[in-house]
Amino acid sequence: MNKFTHILEMTEKKKDDSLESHILLDDSLKRIKKYLYDIRIDEYEEKSKDDKKSVLEYDKRFFKENLPLQKIIVFGKDDIPIKTNPFKVIEFRSGLDTSYVDFSKILSGKYRGQIGFDEIVMQDKITKLSYGQLGHEIVHTQIEKNPNSLESFYNREVISMFIELVISESLDKSILDNMMRERFKNVNECLVYLSYYEDCIYTYDEISKFRCYLSSALKALHLYSVYQTSNKYRRIEILSLVEDIFRNRITVEKFLNRMNVTYDNSKDYELVKTYVKKHR
Repeated sequence: MNKFTHILEMTEKKKDDSLESHILLDDSLKRIKKYLYDIRIDEYEEKSKDDKKSVLEYDKRFFKENLPLQKIIVFGKDDIPIKTNPFKVIEFRSGLDTSYVDFSKILSGKYRGQIGFDEIVMQDKITKLSYGQLGHEIVHTQIEKNPNSLESFYNREVISMFIELVISESLDKSILDNMMRERFKNVNECLVYLSYYEDCIYTYDEISKFRCYLSSALKALHLYSVYQTSNKYRRIEILSLVEDIFRNRITVEKFLNRMNVTYDNSKDYELVKTYVKKHR
């Protein structure tokens, strides 16, 4: 069973009606797809390199100062679950196209029914985007350690994508611009795949994956625009609410509702254009 199927099974009853339509691309999404195709977002090429130690130390400091992390359950010796800091289970590997988190449901013992983690696997190729990418995976452990943090499967990536942008901004505007372009391409890729599958027979896993990443990316961009235009006190409040998710005090959905970030208002064509023009 792959990780994505596992998440689907955990959240099989947590659907979003606005994403369950047989019409995969509405008029607004079709306009966004055409716009992103017409402007041809440049491929990101990072020529400068960084080192793992710098990435780890920066992200540890970022979370300590802005968004305190909760311990997660990891599988220790003899696969016995123990609680520890997520930075303890990070591993860098070569030859990877993407980073990911390895996890599984604990079936017995005192942590039964909870989620345990084997490792956070990062690409060995370190660039300026690695800071945000590591933060993205760390946030996954904080959200997914509690199966009840998500009311809708389609919001699985929102907070991770949002925090990767916040970390990128804290480093440098050029890094933020590059990370934003990665998200624009992510949205475009999902729209292309959904368009391709619209008239074909597709699996539930495939279409759900594209919908998840599309919905999450659009909401993350919207949420970040709210954060970016807020004063420092409002920013602190927003990150405090994210910490409440980590502490199992509120769900991702309740947080998004407080931010007035929905799927419908996040796929607004004019709104997406403002992001692209600002960060392209």
